[in-house]
Amino acid sequence: MDELKERQKQVLQIIVNTYVKTVNPVGSRVIAKHYHDELSPATIRNEMHGLEERDYIAQPHISAGRVPTDKGYRYYVDHLMPEPKVAPHVAALVAREYRDRIDNLETLIERTSQILSSLSEQAGLVVFPTFEELVLKHVEITSLGGRQLLVVWISDKGWVQSQVIDLEETIPAGELARISRFLNQELAGMVLEQIQPYLAAQLKQAQDSLHTLCRMAQTIVCESFPKMKPRRMAIEGSRYVLDQPEFQDWEKSRRLFKVLETKDKLSNLVCGDSERAGVQVQIGIEHHCEEIWDCSVVAAQYQINQRTVGAVGVLGPRRMQYERVVSLVDYVSRRFSEVLEQWV
Repeated sequence: MDELKERQKQVLQIIVNTYVKTVNPVGSRVIAKHYHDELSPATIRNEMHGLEERDYIAQPHISAGRVPTDKGYRYYVDHLMPEPKVAPHVAALVAREYRDRIDNLETLIERTSQILSSLSEQAGLVVFPTFEELVLKHVEITSLGGRQLLVVWISDKGWVQSQVIDLEETIPAGELARISRFLNQELAGMVLEQIQPYLAAQLKQAQDSLHTLCRMAQTIVCESFPKMKPRRMAIEGSRYVLDQPEFQDWEKSRRLFKVLETKDKLSNLVCGDSERAGVQVQIGIEHHCEEIWDCSVVAAQYQINQRTVGAVGVLGPRRMQYERVVSLVDYVSRRFSEVLEQWV
């Protein structure tokens, strides 16, 4: 990205901050007031012209002031935005929201999306972990008669998945109990997505009666293992975004509402690049989702036992208070991870 002169940086910062607050294009006279009229409007217009030529700002219509472009917002976030620090009162509010005991992971995730939404006054987003990313606490196997079994998978965070399966042969009750003990002794505490490769490796090494046990255990696991499903996402506060001036245009609001309803593209945006740590800011056309090119997504991943399993974020217009939102998303992602670590 181009390097800007010091005065151009100052002018761009004023334009971004003023436009975010007022939703009005920013003119040279408004900028001059920030310099206490030490610079003439003509001098400022010259700096604005340079910024416009390099696509950091744009003029929405003739005789109007200037507004930031996606490139301008990106430069602001990368180079001009103050170091994001969560305000003490925001940290206290987040801590208070997490203080109550919550016994259900789904409720905890919904609470987190509400926290993000209410404190940012934008749409708060939380992508659920997939079942495969969780840790196994216990597996229960119950005979339903004949060759039919009910297999219940229970994660350490309380999520439950069950599956009825039909086997090619009937397994005696004693042997079924032995398989159940074997699976729980071998697999408890293991990440679910690691289970099938682990059993396949065990089967190759096993001999005699242990080989038979491993083979039957692997068959039950393969038949009953939770099927991969599309990622779920909790969204709270869509109304904040739809009420913004940018979305008073019916077509824009319709496209945004469609993305918020379907959630598929949005969950991928929030999860972002799994190789990058920290808060990720995707501005306008950077996120390649045409329906919400008028929006930015600020997101960060959360972890369980040092494993990234999901993400939290905020969606709002490109004209957002980036410092405030970035600090909030960063803080909530870390606090949410801590709550998950402690929560059983």
